[in-house]
Amino acid sequence: MNCCKHWINPIIVCAGMILSVSGFACGADPQQLTDDGANKRDPIFVEEGKSLIYCYDETPDFVRMMKMNMETLEIVEMFEDAGNHHHYEPAFSADGRYTCYTECTGNLTARLVIRDLQNEKPAAFITHSGRGGTRNPIFTPDSKTVIYAFAETGPQQLWSCNLEGKNKKQMTHSEGITNWPTVTPDGKRVIFSNSRENNYEIYSMNLDGSDEKRLTTNRLMDVRPAVSPDGKRIAFVSTRDGNYDIYVMNIDGSNVHRITTSEERDDYPRWHPNSQQIVFVGEREGEFNLYLLDIADDISVAAK
Repeated sequence: MNCCKHWINPIIVCAGMILSVSGFACGADPQQLTDDGANKRDPIFVEEGKSLIYCYDETPDFVRMMKMNMETLEIVEMFEDAGNHHHYEPAFSADGRYTCYTECTGNLTARLVIRDLQNEKPAAFITHSGRGGTRNPIFTPDSKTVIYAFAETGPQQLWSCNLEGKNKKQMTHSEGITNWPTVTPDGKRVIFSNSRENNYEIYSMNLDGSDEKRLTTNRLMDVRPAVSPDGKRIAFVSTRDGNYDIYVMNIDGSNVHRITTSEERDDYPRWHPNSQQIVFVGEREGEFNLYLLDIADDISVAAK
């Protein structure tokens, strides 16, 4: 069995034209960006929002990373040299020079690749002892450090390393599984999910692990937090209302609002650089596509 079938939730996305779609709590209908209905994941804006990177199941057993032009919606392969390697969970440095992503190379075998997009030099790899896979990388705002999740000697924790994949440091030492790091724009706080309460909750801490704060309290699952580029809000996925939907809250965990209300699955929210829109993977009638949804500065009126 392919390793990616173990590590990627069967979720997400695609599309190509603008459609009206019901099931949203923010007033205006979202823009549908793809229309192929294929399973997708991990959308992320690059080039100041001019392009959107995402991953999709090209076949049931192969994950390809793609790049969409947000003006024309034209889609091309991100890397022509991907070969037969699955690429997913991409991150991009703020200076636009580096990308880091998970590369699946065989059955239950994966590694994080740090790639210089401006210079043709060999990629760096983040390696660890142990049998786990590195997950969900993110760059710090200064573009000098990669933060990611890995289980080396016990439960999965957050780690950091430099752009050569070296100087690895363990950032968390908590019970439960820790995953989905996201960093505030000032580089001072990391937001993440952890399962120590027998369900995933969202937490915030300083980069040195101090001053940890719990941001959500929910008997079910709060995962995939994403901090807005202006540092004011966090988008995340939750099952608190019985379904996978997307929510937005203030950076301190207050003012939680559900922004999608479909009976099917909405997942993988990421902010546009303008902090006024969120791209996500939405399931509609069994098909998965990418959608772009406007988010008001104060959504308390529009949100249910």
